[in-house]
Amino acid sequence: MIIEKDKWLKRQEKIESYREQKQGIIDDLRVCISYTPNRGNDLLCFMEQYLKAEKKNQPRLLKQIKYCINGEEYENPFLAYNHYDERHIEEFDCILNEYIDWLKLSDGDSTKIYRIIESTILKIDELHDICHGQLIDAWRNERLTEYIITVSQYAGFQNAKDIIETKKQW
Repeated sequence: MIIEKDKWLKRQEKIESYREQKQGIIDDLRVCISYTPNRGNDLLCFMEQYLKAEKKNQPRLLKQIKYCINGEEYENPFLAYNHYDERHIEEFDCILNEYIDWLKLSDGDSTKIYRIIESTILKIDELHDICHGQLIDAWRNERLTEYIITVSQYAGFQNAKDIIETKKQW
C-alpha cells in the first residue's frame, strides 16, 4: 500500500524527527569506551590480566603495573576488553541514519520497507560480529528494537518486530 502524497509528507517529517532519538543508544556506546584513569581500578584490571596472560605477555603487564603503582603514565588497562571503538560507533550511527533516509524514500511501500528493515538488521548484525558481539548489549537491544519498530510504524509498516526477531543476531 502506497500512502497519499500529503499524508506521506507528514509521515516523512515524523520519521525525520526520530533521527535524533537514536542519540541515547549512540551516547551509551561512547560511555562504554570512555576512560578516566583510576589507579586502584586500573591496578586491579592489570593484575587480573597478568594472572590470565600468557608468559610472553607478562613482562609488559608487569611494567604497566609498576608504572601504575608509581603514579607514572601507563596504558589504559581496559583496552583489552574493548571490542569496538569510535569508528564502529560512527558506522552504527551511519547505519541508523541510512535507515531513516531510506524509509523517507519508501513512499510507505510495505515491500520496500520490509527490505529496508531487513538490510538494516543485516548491517547491524555484521557490525556486531566485527565487534565480537560486544556492540549491542541487552539494554541497547531493547532500545534499538523499539527504535526500529517505532520509526517503521510512522512509515505505515506494522510488522518490523517479526523481521527483527527472525533476522537479528544480537
